[in-house]
Amino acid sequence: MIALQAPDPVEVVVQNGAPDGWDVLASLGPLAILLAAVIAAFIGWRSTQTQAEASRRAQWWERAEWALDASMSSSLDRRVVGLGVLTLLAESNLAGEEEARILQVASNDSLAQKVTALGDVEAKQPTTRVSGLPEYERVMVEAARLRVVTDRKIGQQTPEWVVELTRVPH
Repeated sequence: MIALQAPDPVEVVVQNGAPDGWDVLASLGPLAILLAAVIAAFIGWRSTQTQAEASRRAQWWERAEWALDASMSSSLDRRVVGLGVLTLLAESNLAGEEEARILQVASNDSLAQKVTALGDVEAKQPTTRVSGLPEYERVMVEAARLRVVTDRKIGQQTPEWVVELTRVPH
């Protein structure tokens, strides 16, 4: 029989020194991927928000154009509706100071017109609506309401005679 000789023991050395720079960098890879995904998600979300805001502003301006056109109409009923819509648009969060100044022009134009000028636009005798106010007075009241809203948005003091006009029941 052949005698087997025991192999020499294998020596294992474990070093507990500092890891190489590449090892540290490799361990941070998943964190970097997660951070990149979060940044990309934020950019996508912000882009969607910006597009939605631009769309809302475009719709706001379409409505404002219609209402401005209606507020300058020869029909007193249409003027009242146009000025009422402008007042609602002026109260919107989408209307900033610049938009309020633009809308204020419509109220100033309607408030500056004389009653006689309004009277001959549609009829010699102004008609009276269910509210009891003649049509030209309804136009003046709506223009005054628009002026109060735009002045508040701009930070201007509304003349007292305009504020008094808004207190007329319609």
